[in-house]
Amino acid sequence: MEVSRLTISRLNTDLLTTLTADSLFGSIGFGRLWETMGGTPVYWAARADDEVVALLPGVEFGRRPLKRFQSMPDGIYSRILSMTPDHHARQEMTRALLQAIAKAGYVKTYITDFHGPMEVPETYAAQPCRTTIVDIFDKNWEPPDRKLQSEIRKAEREGATIEQLDAAIHMESFLQLMQATEQRHGRKPRYPPKFFSALAELAAEDDRVVWYWCEHKGRPVVSHITFIEGDTALHWQVYYDKAFSFLKANQLMLSKLVGELRQRGVRRLSLGASPPGASGLVDYKAKWGGYEYTYNCYVHKSGLGRLL
Repeated sequence: MEVSRLTISRLNTDLLTTLTADSLFGSIGFGRLWETMGGTPVYWAARADDEVVALLPGVEFGRRPLKRFQSMPDGIYSRILSMTPDHHARQEMTRALLQAIAKAGYVKTYITDFHGPMEVPETYAAQPCRTTIVDIFDKNWEPPDRKLQSEIRKAEREGATIEQLDAAIHMESFLQLMQATEQRHGRKPRYPPKFFSALAELAAEDDRVVWYWCEHKGRPVVSHITFIEGDTALHWQVYYDKAFSFLKANQLMLSKLVGELRQRGVRRLSLGASPPGASGLVDYKAKWGGYEYTYNCYVHKSGLGRLL
């Protein structure tokens, strides 16, 4: 089995469309988001009999000798994309891809095995990762916590309105909300405005990007950004103004999101990892019926990567 690194321009578009039909994270549009962060979207391809049989999407950052590869950045997980259902064949493809990536000269490589378990070469070190998962497949699902149920009804009475973000109307207010949220947490914004503009463009073309928005009397209240990957949704970024906590719009927005996801056949909602020491956030996620889900992130370091 041969393995090669391909940029988007070198890929067969029809093949890529077929292999990524059920993968937002593997799509061209999603990969190109990271160009706004200085990244280069790439696909590592496994070939058999001169035909591409599997792809691993990811993003490269930096320049040699400090170039690194992530599949994918910032809590997002890609996966091996292949049309074969044969488990043994898929594991063989995985080994071939990861061995080739390990030899590619990246200073650091990060492979997120959310769907696992992958059969990973010994040169990779496993780092356990945790998130909170809520099973939402039951048509009668609702958060088990009664206080949370009451808060959702309160938000409905207060007249909180949840809508899809319209970049032409809401982007300036969103950026203010995002910056204020990050300032409240004592950190600089991780993503520049051009990233969110590109994300809004992608959301307008691909409904697997769900971007909810709420404002009150012309002021921004809360924004939720969620990605749908197969039968699982990743509740990725939340920005909100605590001054409007009385509206309970956060609770209403997440409840509305679950309703939409369930109608679209999504079975699980990942509420994301919680920072160390954020016991309040962990407790809040548990109120939604969430449980801890553990998976591995595999790391390979070479050259300077072993020293950094």
